[in-house]
Amino acid sequence: MGAELLGLRPGLVFAGAQLMDVAAVGAAAHLALRLPSGEALTFVLDLTGPVGPFPQCPTLTYRSTPLPFSVVEPIGHALAQAIAAAASGALPAQLRAWQGEASSLEANLDALVDRPGRSLRVAEFSSADLIAARPCVVPWTRLELGFAQQVGPCCADFQVQPQTATGPPLDLWQSAPLRGFRRALASPGHPATCRRSCPRLAGRSDALDSLVLRGGTRAFVDNQRLALSAIIAGDERPRNTPLELVVSTTSHCNYDCLMCHFGQEGSLSDEPPASFYASLEPLWPGLARFEALGGEPLASPVFRDFLAGPTLRQYPDVRVALTTNGSYLTAAELDRLAGVSFEHLTISLNAATPDTYRDVNRGLPWLRIRHNLDALLDRKRNRHNPESVSYSMVILRRNHGEIAAFAELAEKDGVGVRFMLPMNDRGGQSFLTDAGLMREVEAQLREVARRLHARGQIGDARRASGEAEVLRDRLARGVLRPLPDDVVQLRRG
Repeated sequence: MGAELLGLRPGLVFAGAQLMDVAAVGAAAHLALRLPSGEALTFVLDLTGPVGPFPQCPTLTYRSTPLPFSVVEPIGHALAQAIAAAASGALPAQLRAWQGEASSLEANLDALVDRPGRSLRVAEFSSADLIAARPCVVPWTRLELGFAQQVGPCCADFQVQPQTATGPPLDLWQSAPLRGFRRALASPGHPATCRRSCPRLAGRSDALDSLVLRGGTRAFVDNQRLALSAIIAGDERPRNTPLELVVSTTSHCNYDCLMCHFGQEGSLSDEPPASFYASLEPLWPGLARFEALGGEPLASPVFRDFLAGPTLRQYPDVRVALTTNGSYLTAAELDRLAGVSFEHLTISLNAATPDTYRDVNRGLPWLRIRHNLDALLDRKRNRHNPESVSYSMVILRRNHGEIAAFAELAEKDGVGVRFMLPMNDRGGQSFLTDAGLMREVEAQLREVARRLHARGQIGDARRASGEAEVLRDRLARGVLRPLPDDVVQLRRG
């Protein structure tokens, strides 16, 4: 009687303890649980083993533990009752409800096959309980490969302990760092892997209800189907491949922005070779989004040649995203990349006026960047490539007075907007050491978020609210120091 076949999947809670893993060990099933206090407890379901202390399921026992039986007993009884109910065909109520939601989604997913123009919002089929239980889904959808073999589902600045791993991409997807994030995000309470300063978690911008599934080939849709199933079950070892892949193309940057060390310390020496992009072949059939970061990602000649090459054209379901300072996006380069399907381009402007742009970015003149932006926006309007554009601002002492004007610039140009808190305190530009400035910025961000929400830009509104929540939390705790909470050094190969 396999526990997994009985519907006992990671994420279910028994008398306050959460099921973290179900593993087959010979003829037995080992069920690892974690108590709210953090202690681990393992039960063993073995038809050939000794009789255990739980009458509802006599074949259930537990491993030796320093926990008193008064703590173990209610968990064991709840688990035994669930096993007995499942064996008789009555699944635990929580899982039964969630599986019903998954079944409702299944039929709609079939309608996406071979229809690349269609999409499906998971929020329309998910209960509030399920959405609340999955505050961030990126460990099941996103693989980020940083400098120096750093691997995870998200930005290292917001991880409690950034991890490294080596190997082929599919091995990295199932590596210990990714499994740890999945275990943490399927557990109750604040995830042990994530800093409180993560604005995406605070603003719930990557929660389950933000997930949108896209139409495409059968393999592409089925990979999303597997991802959704893994998210609902809280599986540590999902059967899907990543829906999103993020790579760092080089730490080199042709700008020297006030708040960023890449302009001074970055180098093309960490630029991945062409063989790296060739090694990603197993991921392309199921990939929805390929995102490049830097430094300045387009400063990498190898990456630019990869973009202009044949690989991405062989997989039309893959959309490309870039975060760039925009200096390489000349009309000529946009023509060279015309065959690339750009889903989103984030342009790091950091200013609403030419003078502030000059002082903060310390790169090309504003008029040249404005010329590039106009060419890009023309392609967005007339060719729908890119599908969307956002302007990004890292909020500093030098530019914090332009938050509202920056949002208005984005609105005027018909693009999205993103605000970010500064990392570290390069040049004394972090305002996070000044409580008065923090309150001022929080108020501005909340007003921008309100306006964005009213215009229907829900994702942008959530992200702005997330940054505001981080400020509110730090003010409430009296934390007046730069982010991140532990300094993350420049990572180079």
